[in-house]
Amino acid sequence: MTNDRGLFFEQFSADEFYIIHIDISYLIVNALMLLITVFFAFKLKSRQFFHTTYKIYLVSLTCQATYLLIMSIYLGKFANDGIERPGVKTFARFFQSASTCFFLLLLILMGKGYTITRGRISTGGVIKITIFMTIYVIAYFILFVFENKFFDPGLVLYLYESPAGYGLIGLHILSWFWFSYAIFCTRKRYPEKSSFYYLFYLFYTFWFLAMPIFVLIAYFVIDKWVREKVVNGVENTIAFLAHLIFLILTRPSAANKNFPYHVKTTQIGVMDNAPHIEMRNQKNFNPFSNDYNPTFEYDEPIEGQKSSHLFTIDNPNKNESKQTQEENILEDNAAQEDLGSLTQLIVDDELLK
Repeated sequence: MTNDRGLFFEQFSADEFYIIHIDISYLIVNALMLLITVFFAFKLKSRQFFHTTYKIYLVSLTCQATYLLIMSIYLGKFANDGIERPGVKTFARFFQSASTCFFLLLLILMGKGYTITRGRISTGGVIKITIFMTIYVIAYFILFVFENKFFDPGLVLYLYESPAGYGLIGLHILSWFWFSYAIFCTRKRYPEKSSFYYLFYLFYTFWFLAMPIFVLIAYFVIDKWVREKVVNGVENTIAFLAHLIFLILTRPSAANKNFPYHVKTTQIGVMDNAPHIEMRNQKNFNPFSNDYNPTFEYDEPIEGQKSSHLFTIDNPNKNESKQTQEENILEDNAAQEDLGSLTQLIVDDELLK
C-alpha cells in the first residue's frame, strides 16, 4: 500500500511526510556553513587564534552535516524502493548524537572560560566534566537500544518517548544549570568579557531549554501523526541556529569586545601566573586589550609553569630548542648594541665637525 502523491510521498507514512525535504534543505545550508567555518579556521590558524574550543565546534558541525548527509541518502533510497534499513538510520543518528555531545562539551568549557580566560581546567573540573559527559553518552546509547529493541513498529512513536529519552532531557536541563553557574563565575572574575558572555548566555540558554520544552509540548499538544516530522524539523532548526550563532560570534572580523579569542594560542593562560598577579591587581590593567593581543606578550612559559598547560598549538617556534632561542636573543641584543655604537659614532663625528 503506497501513497499516490509522488516520489517523496509514495513510500512514507503521514507522520514522515516532508522529513526528506527538511533534511535535504538543512544538508545544503549546513554544508555551506561548514565551508565558511573551514575558511574561518584557516584565518584563525594564521593568526594563532585557532583554539581547542573552535576545533570542537568544527567537529560538532562536521558530525551534524554527516548526519544529514547519511539521513538524506537513507530517505532517498527508502523513497525509491520502500525498504527500511534501520542500521543505516541508527548510524546516522550516531553522528547527530555525537554533534550534540561535542557542542554540549564546547558550551560547558567556554562557560568555564577555557581558551578564553584560562589555558587549562582544574583537575577537579576535568573529572566532573568527564563523569558528566560519560553519563550523557551512556544515556544516548540506552536511548538507541531502547528504540531498536522495545519500540513497537505498529505505534507512532519518536525518539524521546522512552525512559532514556526523559533521562536525557533531565541531563540537558542539569547541564544548563552548570553552564549558567560557570558563566556567572567567569564573568564575575573577568568583567572585561561581560559583553561577550551576555550574548553567549542569552543565545545558548535558548539552545539548552528549547528541546526539553518542545518535547513536552509535542507529547501533550501535537497529534501523533504529525509529531515525528515536527520534532525532526525543530531539532534541525535548533542545531542549525546553535552552530550559526557560534560562527557569527567567533568570526575573525568580529569587534574586539565581542570576539572571544583575544589571546593567541601560545599566550593564553600566561596572565594567570604568579609574576603577573601584581600587574593584574592594578586598577587599569586589562589583559584583553590591544586588538586580539594581550597587553604583555610572552613566547616562553614562565619558570615553574609546565609547557603542557599552555596552548602551544600553531606556534611556529614550537620545535625550536631553548638553547637556540637563547642564542637568538643574544644575537638580537648584540645587534642592538652594534646599532647603538654606530649611532654614537655618528653623533661624535658631527660634534667634532
